[in-house]
Amino acid sequence: YQTVSRTPDGLPCEPPLVIPRPVPGLVSKRVLVMDYLPGVPLSRAREEMIKKGIDPDSPEAKLFGRKLLRALTETFGRCILETGFFHADPHAGNIFVLDDGSVGLIDFGQVKQISGRNRETLGKVMIALAESEGRPEDFDKIGKLALELGVEINPDAKKEAAPAIALWLFDGSATELPGGYDMGELSPNSP
Repeated sequence: YQTVSRTPDGLPCEPPLVIPRPVPGLVSKRVLVMDYLPGVPLSRAREEMIKKGIDPDSPEAKLFGRKLLRALTETFGRCILETGFFHADPHAGNIFVLDDGSVGLIDFGQVKQISGRNRETLGKVMIALAESEGRPEDFDKIGKLALELGVEINPDAKKEAAPAIALWLFDGSATELPGGYDMGELSPNSP
């Protein structure tokens, strides 16, 4: 909570999304009671829009989509890159569209922390992916950074294995992988 409700300088700021706070006196080793967030999970947002007479393809819905993306990008970017402590289970059932139109994040049962060195390397991977033009030297750089993060590859793997894994893990827009690897997680030819 502190990560998204304070600036890097420690000053209070408006968080980009709503995070429930633990209810004092109702927290134990086995139970965590948090504020209630009135809304629906993102996984049911489309059907809820239709019920309310809102066209999911309308300009308003697209505007909300941008708001959602901005809130999640800012929150996870700050959490991962500033503190290294982040929500590790951000699926569509844990991301809420609240009744007032804001975005909420629930279920902090799985969190992770990464070291300062890995945060820096992860930032470099994101920049390298964003700047990549698909040249061999781009893939070499991305592959070296992936190996710095601890990606392990088989000794007999193609030289494109490390960049293929980095693209597969971190670039949701990738439609093909270097080295002829498949995008399918269970494919025998996946990186």
